[in-house]
Amino acid sequence: MTLASSREIGRRPIPGSRYSTSAIVVTVDPPLVAPPASDARTIALLQRARERGVTTFDVAGARHPERAERLIARAFSSTESDVGVIVRRSVESLAREAAQLESDLAVGDLPAASRRSLEESAKRLAPVPIVLVEWETDNDALGEGASRPDQSPPRGQTSDGPAWATRIDPSTVTLPSVPGRSTLFTGDFSLLEDRLVHVFEDPSRTPQARLLARDPFAGGRLDGTRFAATTALGGPSAGPVDVRRLHAEFDPVVRLGFLTEHRRRTLAQAALQFVLGRPWVVATCIPLPEPERFEEILGWDTAPPLDSEDRRRLGFVK
Repeated sequence: MTLASSREIGRRPIPGSRYSTSAIVVTVDPPLVAPPASDARTIALLQRARERGVTTFDVAGARHPERAERLIARAFSSTESDVGVIVRRSVESLAREAAQLESDLAVGDLPAASRRSLEESAKRLAPVPIVLVEWETDNDALGEGASRPDQSPPRGQTSDGPAWATRIDPSTVTLPSVPGRSTLFTGDFSLLEDRLVHVFEDPSRTPQARLLARDPFAGGRLDGTRFAATTALGGPSAGPVDVRRLHAEFDPVVRLGFLTEHRRRTLAQAALQFVLGRPWVVATCIPLPEPERFEEILGWDTAPPLDSEDRRRLGFVK
């Protein structure tokens, strides 16, 4: 297995902002309830990630973002100024917050509702700043018969505030035009989900368009975590293994085996090299690695890079 040296992860500017991000962004996703020892372990791992050069942490992908925000604040209570956080907002999330406060502000005044919501996150995160807001559109969450407000991101981005990115689906054919925003987007992109290549490498697209890549490990299939979860013992009540489903999930992974021939690199490292090697990718979000995999995952760029032959063979396995 190819392991990393102690070289720090590189940093890249965030379009439309004074902030920068580490090439690797770590998603913080704690359970809703956890014993103090579990939280202490997570905090220690976040601090270790920072020592390896991770300066950006993501709660947009968390199940319980408020709790994730508080853990980050505890991890970096006396933080260096270069640490920052990515959060997510949508009309639906703002509407839920407004309902909890018995206010119609989310629908009636979207910029004000967004500003208030981000202020609450900022309080939980202090002193760590929000560097990027991921804006997601999802009409389904409003429910049948509900009114459909304008779901464009709130206007009013300032040069000293966080950048805003628009969430797009991998099936996107043309990048949406977002008035008043930088051309920054977020979306799933990996060796197994590479449809966005055709969008961002289309000669007619906006040259400044950039992507924050999510799910580079394709749901855990490219770093092995999905396989471990699938093969774990399910207990006496577990049903039979669906072999057809397993083939559908893992046969595409087997076809990528040439990327790890001669133990030049791990598949997780190849996955990150594939994503971060694109000039239009700003950074990619990964789960917080287990301690034994820190050097492997965070040292993705110390493994032999994908060469022209690797890329040629990739074209035949799609």
